[in-house]
Amino acid sequence: MSTRALSTTYFESPYVSLDLLSYLKSRQVTTFQIFNEVIMPDFLHQMSDLKQFLTEGGSGSGGSSGSGSGGSTNNDDDTIVEEDSDSSCHNCNLQGMFEKIQNDLICIQKACGKFGEWEDLVNVSMKDLAFQALDDAFKQRTGSQERTKETSYHQDKLKNTHRIVSVLKESLHSSPQLSSVNLNSQSFQLAKDMIRREFNLSLRSAELQEVDIQRIRAESSTSEVYNSLDDTSKLCLLCFSVFPENAVIKKKVLVHWWVGEGFITAEDTANQFFNDFIKKGLIKPVHKKRRPSADSCNMDPYIRDAVIMLAKREEFFNFDSNGNPTEDFTCSRRACLVKTEEGSSIHELPYRLEQEKVQSIINVNEPNLDFRPEWFSKMKYVTVLQLGRWQSSAKHLIQVEDSEFLKGLKNMRQLRYLSLRGVSRITKLPASICKLSNLRILNVNGCVDLEQLPQGIGSLKNLTHMDMYECYLISHMPKGLALLSQLQVLKGFVIGEPKSGGNYCKLADLSGLEHLRTLSIHVDKTSDAAKRELLSLAKFKKLRSLSISWSRLYDTPKKPLTLKKIATKKFTSRVKSTKPPPPPSSPSTDPVSVPLEKLNLHYFPGPDMPDWLMQWDLNKLKKLYIRGGSLSNLCHGEQCKWGAQMVRLKFLEKLQMDWSKLQDLFPDLMYLEIFECPQLKLSSIPCDKNGVWKKAD
Repeated sequence: MSTRALSTTYFESPYVSLDLLSYLKSRQVTTFQIFNEVIMPDFLHQMSDLKQFLTEGGSGSGGSSGSGSGGSTNNDDDTIVEEDSDSSCHNCNLQGMFEKIQNDLICIQKACGKFGEWEDLVNVSMKDLAFQALDDAFKQRTGSQERTKETSYHQDKLKNTHRIVSVLKESLHSSPQLSSVNLNSQSFQLAKDMIRREFNLSLRSAELQEVDIQRIRAESSTSEVYNSLDDTSKLCLLCFSVFPENAVIKKKVLVHWWVGEGFITAEDTANQFFNDFIKKGLIKPVHKKRRPSADSCNMDPYIRDAVIMLAKREEFFNFDSNGNPTEDFTCSRRACLVKTEEGSSIHELPYRLEQEKVQSIINVNEPNLDFRPEWFSKMKYVTVLQLGRWQSSAKHLIQVEDSEFLKGLKNMRQLRYLSLRGVSRITKLPASICKLSNLRILNVNGCVDLEQLPQGIGSLKNLTHMDMYECYLISHMPKGLALLSQLQVLKGFVIGEPKSGGNYCKLADLSGLEHLRTLSIHVDKTSDAAKRELLSLAKFKKLRSLSISWSRLYDTPKKPLTLKKIATKKFTSRVKSTKPPPPPSSPSTDPVSVPLEKLNLHYFPGPDMPDWLMQWDLNKLKKLYIRGGSLSNLCHGEQCKWGAQMVRLKFLEKLQMDWSKLQDLFPDLMYLEIFECPQLKLSSIPCDKNGVWKKAD
């Protein structure tokens, strides 16, 4: 695969002062506005209190004089009259002083109002000048180089600047006159109303400009971080550009894509990239409830816009004018399947010439994969086919008319990643898939109509990840699975009722896969043979994560039950409360020191933990998830303690336990999640309203 060399030049742009951006964003209130809107109302309130004091007589003399004990001790009537006269004269002087202050304040308030309106007008002109400088910088940054060289571009810029500067100069030289006639004139009121309207318009314009300011800031900071990354990190970051705004993206989707493109070879490297992107503020982890780890992430809309711009410049993808990725792969060699109001991009693909040049196809939101076999078979050098859904929710339905187009896979010898996740109407994978010698990842998770896998699947010698989870119609596994020597992750392995003479893969056949570290199994709970197969788990010495689901989904519903099956069901119902048979005494089933880290049990049919779990050292277990089933207690073995730090219990109707018992069972517990477990004594368990308990740091 040839990877396009990335430009290492900086994301150059005209200089924009941060002080200018801060000034535009602050919307600072002027001195006159503060005076009129803050100081004056409070001062006038104090003056009203003083006026009330003077009206009542002032200085405490008012109506209280001469009352009570006969007024003054002096019985000289002339003296009393003289004092009343002086008091009255004093009150008149205070009243006159108050009226003078009041009139002066009215004049001051009107003058300040006029100064304030004048200052508003000057501020509007100043901000227009600042916005003009900012707009020029933004256009020079985002516009084409040819446009900025046009004569008309510079003429328009010069004329607009001249108009703004002229208005500012006229505003500064037309200082307000403070005569009362001017303050009360109709022309002044009309000018005042006009200025107010223009000021309100400028505020609304400032709100729109603020969005551009935030976008410019995000663009500048993102481009600075982008230039500090190594080439591989840059390529991985640009992949975020195709996802919709505010999309929650599973890390696994991106990791598989990066492996398919050849950017990385190991998931450990991908985790380093995610942590680095989070640390630099490029993406944000998305946590479910209060879980300590996050398996999904999203990106701020402004950062996403900046990444889209970078992806355009690096020709990593092609985008339309609305920022939507397109099917055009002429420059980028990557096509996106996008359904918009204008139509479906998949209909445009057949009209693109040189289909053999396409390197990756990513389904962003196309629900109908209407491929034609003849066109599909021309993509000889494709490395990534992400045709299934990337969203977590199964509500995002994807379907095909039929699976004939998959026969074109035989020509895709460079294909490393194939995802058909959640695609309906695919009943079987064609034998041509067995020719994909470079295939690393095969994801058919949620293909509900898939009934069988090709028998020659063992020829995929480079396959490391295979996901068949929720493929409910597959009843048995092809024998070739045991030949996948590089397999690390296998999800959806089925243990069903044995077929006479059937050449299918058993669980024990997989024990020779030395690199297998993650295994997910579906077990037919009505089959005693399936229960016995689980005993072979003792041979899996490098397993790190184990998930087992018990169900009846793999019975054949259309065939009537035979007498043997009816007898088996009756026998199973009589002994369902007993423990599974103990493993036979042999060296292969002796307890082994396997550092199992994660155990997930779904709908276990028995009341007690199975004996075959004892082969692992459960003190080294980090995560325990149990969902549904008939478990009534979580004790195991003689010690009866788990080393799990993270425990999730859901839909366990028969499980009975209080907080002290849980603490005894899980002495290292850091996180507990409980949902729909009615027999647990929740009143004694310190969970929040979501049923979550988390140990304090």
